[in-house]
Amino acid sequence: MAAKKKGRAERRFAPTVSRLLVGLVMFFVMFTLLSAAITPERYDIQIGQPAPNTIKAAKDVEDIITTEKLRNDAANNVRSVYSVDENAKDTVLQTLSGRLDVVEQVANLYLPPEDGKSEVTEAQLSTANQQLAPVEITSDELVALGAAEEKTLDAIMRRAEEFVSETMDNNLRESEIDASVQKIKDALLQERYSRLLVSVICKAVRASLQPNYFYDEAATESARQTERDKVETVTRIKGEVIVSDGEIVTEAQYEMLKALGMIKEGTLDISLYYGVALLIVLLLTTGSLYLYLFEEKTFKSLRTLVLICVVCVVEMGASLLVREVTPYLMPSTLALLLLCQLVSRRSAIYLNIVMAIVISLFASASSGLFNMTMFTVMVNTLTSGTLALLIFKKRQQRTTTLLAGLIMGVSNMISTFAVGLVNNNNLMNVLGMAEWAAGSSILASILCIAIMPLLEWMFNVVTPSKLIELSNPNQPLLRRLLLEAPGTYHHSIIVANLAEAAANEVGANALLARVGAYYHDVGKLKRPGYFKENQMGDNPHDRTDPRVSTAILTAHPRDGAQMAKNERIPDAIVDIIRSHHGDSPVLYFYNKSRQENGDDVNIDDFRYDGPRPASREAAIVMLADTVEAAARSMPNPDADKLNTLIRSLVRQKLEDGQLDHCELTFADLDRICSSFLTVLSGVFHERIEYPSVEIPKKQIQAALEAEKKKAQEKAEEKPPEKPQEKPEDEPNRAD
Repeated sequence: MAAKKKGRAERRFAPTVSRLLVGLVMFFVMFTLLSAAITPERYDIQIGQPAPNTIKAAKDVEDIITTEKLRNDAANNVRSVYSVDENAKDTVLQTLSGRLDVVEQVANLYLPPEDGKSEVTEAQLSTANQQLAPVEITSDELVALGAAEEKTLDAIMRRAEEFVSETMDNNLRESEIDASVQKIKDALLQERYSRLLVSVICKAVRASLQPNYFYDEAATESARQTERDKVETVTRIKGEVIVSDGEIVTEAQYEMLKALGMIKEGTLDISLYYGVALLIVLLLTTGSLYLYLFEEKTFKSLRTLVLICVVCVVEMGASLLVREVTPYLMPSTLALLLLCQLVSRRSAIYLNIVMAIVISLFASASSGLFNMTMFTVMVNTLTSGTLALLIFKKRQQRTTTLLAGLIMGVSNMISTFAVGLVNNNNLMNVLGMAEWAAGSSILASILCIAIMPLLEWMFNVVTPSKLIELSNPNQPLLRRLLLEAPGTYHHSIIVANLAEAAANEVGANALLARVGAYYHDVGKLKRPGYFKENQMGDNPHDRTDPRVSTAILTAHPRDGAQMAKNERIPDAIVDIIRSHHGDSPVLYFYNKSRQENGDDVNIDDFRYDGPRPASREAAIVMLADTVEAAARSMPNPDADKLNTLIRSLVRQKLEDGQLDHCELTFADLDRICSSFLTVLSGVFHERIEYPSVEIPKKQIQAALEAEKKKAQEKAEEKPPEKPQEKPEDEPNRAD
């Protein structure tokens, strides 16, 4: 049981895996061709050396070196940003006031000796410095401080505080503290205060000063970044000259070419290939979804998917080669012309949109991506492709392809001329482009006519041209049918007429229905004598068991399908051959078996192998085959009898479920019955019975006979001549 489940799972996932493999192969092929089309030429250049060619940008590229230089210059012009500590001034003044109070206390504690000597002991100096810490004074400064008058000391202290306040108001930086202290010192000296006294006060000032103006690194960097951001990126647009022939290559130019992947020793432009890969994935995904949702039959056929991929690759390859002449000559509608004849018009119209995008990318390589040439090629492909589909809807001969090419050429010329007038003021250039664009569709039609037979043979596809070829009576199977089973051959001709008329009525493929009817009974070639239309009196079924007779009859769809495959008949016709009886029962031998063996007979043992018809054309051939055989055996058929018979037979097929898998509606069945009646009324028309009457001789013949009679009468009236003697051995001669 597990093995059976595993086998069913493998069979279920095998088609999906096959489609994924086809998609993967198509991705790599498209990626290779598109990459080859849009990859820019690579050059051997060096910085400081003359350029070998004039090189243009294949797409927009940033001049990194120049942009960075401009941004750095803008950032360097920004001044450093500082922030002010509003509380620092009050703190400094409070600290300074406290220190000056200590200085005043030290001055009051130390009194100079009465003898006028200014000697200071080590103990006194140490005690004073401990009180003034972290300010440290000398013995001379201590003497000067003690000798200073209280009024003078107060004045210098107040002036020092004023100078400090002014300094803090002007925003004091860390690096400016020493200079500010020196400036205060100079100011006090200019006011003629004692140098030693000024030195003590300035030491207190230096110990108290703190910066209130700080460097704000974050704000500075933010300001610089703002200025950098204001500088616009220097960009060379697509098609713009990066370096001219013979120009000395700068570092900036070299880096731009390197970024575009145009330097031989440099890296490739990876972003370009990422973009190509993503675009291909998107196109393949949308194309697959379209086929899955709207063309399910096409999506399920692996052979058809491979055919679509091959056609698309052929168009891309041809376009890549022709592009070297001019992008306007690329056969961008080749895939549409092939697919609308090899697959279906609905598939062709969507895939034409996909190919319009792909082929337009080929047109962009010479002058940068997304340019006017690309737009023109895309517009030409879409507009002319729609016209081609309208033409093929009415006519489907090989000459139709050439006619479509001519009409599409006119359309391309008009659309190219219109787009050119919008984008180009040079009328002669526009006319030249329009002429090349007209040649594009003509080239596509010629390539289509040349490639179509090869693709028909490779993929065994049914096309109108192939059907016309298969309808030739000199085809091997039809020739054998005519010679070995003439009754079956003539039966097939009538069935073909019925099927074609019915297909026309319901909008099916009339040519496919006709040719399918020609071949539907080729399996009877294996045992032609066992089929009534080929018998001349003797019927071998009279002496054959009904089950054996059924086996012989029901084998002919299977035998016919195998014969058709051996002759490489397209699958659409093979399906008609295999399913033209569905799994309907052989009622004659079923009834005969019941008469011989009683009612205990299973009707399923007397059914054809199937399958039931899955297309409208196959169902129409089944109905036409049934109706023709029954109508032929009807005695004295007239219109009413034929109409009753036709509708009864169609109803039987419907009730037996033979039409469950095709797309015929009840309205279609009614139209089919009416068309069958029209054709059969012509086949079994009433004839008059010709009487047995002797036809009188013509006057000239009567006159000749009369003259002959007169001559004979004259000859009899003449006397007989004496006969001459003859030798005995000479035979008598008649005159």
